[in-house]
Amino acid sequence: MADLRVWHDELQAALAEMEALTARPGFDSAELSRVRYRLSRVSGERRKLVALLCDTLSEHATGFQAEQIAALRESNAQARAASTAHIGAWTLQQVTADWEGYCRASAQMRAIMRAQIAAEKAALYPRLVPA
Repeated sequence: MADLRVWHDELQAALAEMEALTARPGFDSAELSRVRYRLSRVSGERRKLVALLCDTLSEHATGFQAEQIAALRESNAQARAASTAHIGAWTLQQVTADWEGYCRASAQMRAIMRAQIAAEKAALYPRLVPA
């Protein structure tokens, strides 16, 4: 499914946009809200597709492949929980009060998301129809 590759590309672009935004000494709340919304939307769509692919592929997976898909499901759930906690902890009011803290927390969250993308690529790309 080429769609997963597209979602990964879009998510990488949104992560790069957030990285550039958090490299600044200050922020514009409208721009931050826009980038956060984009990240949430793209990540959510990607997460739904990954869950669907895991469901579909697990029907015929055995051994190592089944273990890899199960591990991916678990890491997907953990990444979602981390993202939800991050969004809940860093309201616009909190970001305004501690921009530097938000920048550090955002870097950690981006690292989690990039690790999740890498895990998805390793587990799913070999099983997908070439783009």
